[in-house]
Amino acid sequence: MEVDPAASLQLWAVEIELGGRTFEVPALPASAWFPVLVEGDPLRVLDLIPSSLDGDGPDVDEMILSGEVSGEDLVNALVDAIEEVAGRDFHAAFVLATMAHTQWPLIGGLMAQSGFLWDAAPIGAALDAIYAVVSAHLKEDARQRFEALLNTPTLIPGRRRPAARERALDEFESMAGPKPEGVRSSGAPSDNARPRTRPRLQPPRPAAP
Repeated sequence: MEVDPAASLQLWAVEIELGGRTFEVPALPASAWFPVLVEGDPLRVLDLIPSSLDGDGPDVDEMILSGEVSGEDLVNALVDAIEEVAGRDFHAAFVLATMAHTQWPLIGGLMAQSGFLWDAAPIGAALDAIYAVVSAHLKEDARQRFEALLNTPTLIPGRRRPAARERALDEFESMAGPKPEGVRSSGAPSDNARPRTRPRLQPPRPAAP
């Protein structure tokens, strides 16, 4: 699994090119990006783009409805944005977020004990911490299977595949044991509500060399 350390150093705004226009996702913390990764649906990134208030040109929804932007181009652009802020490929980010969501009492608890602040740190740093916690609690053979899982794509971006999530969960539970009973947690946003996280104004992240 290749990781870009720059994604973990600060909050970055992300520019998305669609139909000759540039849309910007503000610099948002891990608490805003985590539900997107848990959902495994790149289209959730659209909820993070502020609505156009100046009326200058069509918004993303209008561009999609008019056919100005194809579904494939849209998904590819959104996946690129996710990978840029996550600092790793879409699949690895999805697996790490899914594991944290499923084993939240352990992983979330250890991250809280270490002082990790979801509303201040970048999502890349959150994924780094999740990876460190999981790796530290697996024996060598299980850790190798964990690495293999991160490097074996199970999710096709843009297509809802419950089987992909189930495969990742089943594989992780076989390594770490089933999630604790009686504890429920959900990082997913409501169906219609936009994230309430207040954007932090930061410059767009520079392109990697």
